[in-house]
Amino acid sequence: MRNSFMGKKERMKFDLFKSIVFSKNGLSFNELMQKHTLTKSTLSRYINDLAQEVEETFDGQVHLVQNAQTGTYQIETSEPYSIGYLVDYIHLFFVKKSGVFFILDGMLKNHYSSIEAMALDLHMSSSALYKQIRELKQMLVPFGGKISFDKVASPLTGNEVGIRLFAFYSYWSIFKSTEYDNQNYPASWWEIKEFEEYFDHTASLSESQRAKLRFIQLITLKRAVRQKNPIEISESFLSDIVYFDTKDSELLPVLKQRLSMEDYHKERALLLYATRGLIYNLDSMETKKKIVENYQQSSLEIAEYTTKLMAEIQKEFNLEYSEEGYVNFYFYLLILLIYIKHINIDISGYYKNGLSFHSIIDYDETSVEIFSKIEKVIEQQEFYSKINKKSLKGVMSILTLTIYSGIYLNKKAGSMSICVIFNNNLILADGIKKIILDIYNRERIIFTNDVLTADLVISDSYEIVNPKTEYFYFDEQLNPEQWGKMIDAINDIFYKTIFSVS
Repeated sequence: MRNSFMGKKERMKFDLFKSIVFSKNGLSFNELMQKHTLTKSTLSRYINDLAQEVEETFDGQVHLVQNAQTGTYQIETSEPYSIGYLVDYIHLFFVKKSGVFFILDGMLKNHYSSIEAMALDLHMSSSALYKQIRELKQMLVPFGGKISFDKVASPLTGNEVGIRLFAFYSYWSIFKSTEYDNQNYPASWWEIKEFEEYFDHTASLSESQRAKLRFIQLITLKRAVRQKNPIEISESFLSDIVYFDTKDSELLPVLKQRLSMEDYHKERALLLYATRGLIYNLDSMETKKKIVENYQQSSLEIAEYTTKLMAEIQKEFNLEYSEEGYVNFYFYLLILLIYIKHINIDISGYYKNGLSFHSIIDYDETSVEIFSKIEKVIEQQEFYSKINKKSLKGVMSILTLTIYSGIYLNKKAGSMSICVIFNNNLILADGIKKIILDIYNRERIIFTNDVLTADLVISDSYEIVNPKTEYFYFDEQLNPEQWGKMIDAINDIFYKTIFSVS
């Protein structure tokens, strides 16, 4: 992840921590050395540092230890902390050590007349601050942002939409659902009840969804109200996002009170569009359907782009859209195409895989062919030539994955056939079948007695099977690991035969 706000050493120690905490039984010194390509002396130094930093981060409640019996490194906790909690808080600890993010945080919170004034406030030398600011400037470039201390309310200037997007991704990548210091903001700015009540799923929003809403609200109020940097968006952009405003209820009253009516309408329109693109599942299916219908009935060019692209994807991949599948696909594709048309910023630095989403899919020959077809369809679209070439790679990656996911949403799922033969305990064969049906969708499992036609044969004895058939040798019925491996074998075939969009 390019924009990690960590130094090189902190990033390596963070990666070491994740490797250990995600390992079921811990990792040995040699395994860590090979996995992270470190020398023995370097890894020893990092492990020693990390052990102390884990203690410091979690106030002695979490420990990095070496198992006396196995020699593996493990994470021990005195409380039942989740892995997500451990990873997010150690991440925050290392970010604080690097300093770059907290310079950004200071710029968003306070007004500084010069670098020297900022250095004094942050207890840094001017030379050290200059170095950190140079790094921050490079991170701002893709977002159209600049840093200037020329008597403006905020040192962050340039493309206002880009600056806010940069601030959002920065805050979210650093804090996620962890605690954020709100002392520099009025208490009312921190309270999101009015904001979240606009959306359908208010009662069931998770902590991470609320954290995202909170960052969006704080950044909006800070930039628009305190630093007097209202959004400037074109009439065309406003027209393209108009139907995301589905209710008459008031949104962030402080904006309406402090801004002109024109600026308030722009802020409101952008907020209601952007939140749908940044936060999952705020709307009910009824609201999504209403938004989609309004666009389909409009004469907007962006609606024509979306409808045409979906029709050509349907034809290319022989899809039968269900009503729900179509609405969801259209909704998310529309959000993305509006982003490409009007914002068009490459945000790949905020994804762990550099927006190379292909790495999360079993990228075999079939997948290569599917993505190639998707890209060809995209390249034939009218909007393709309008994508900024600087952001083309990142934009294409997220667009191809969005379409790939939309295809899957509307692709009729297949099934797999399983032949179960158990000779040592006859009733156990029926027991295995019941367990499989208890776990998996009954419509997707077909049991057969013919070993030559089955996708998977489960047996406690050698069987002659079709070369293409998977075979699971199950001869230890009292061994829990064997049951787990059987489920893994089924999952693998499910992935290959059912979850492929080909």
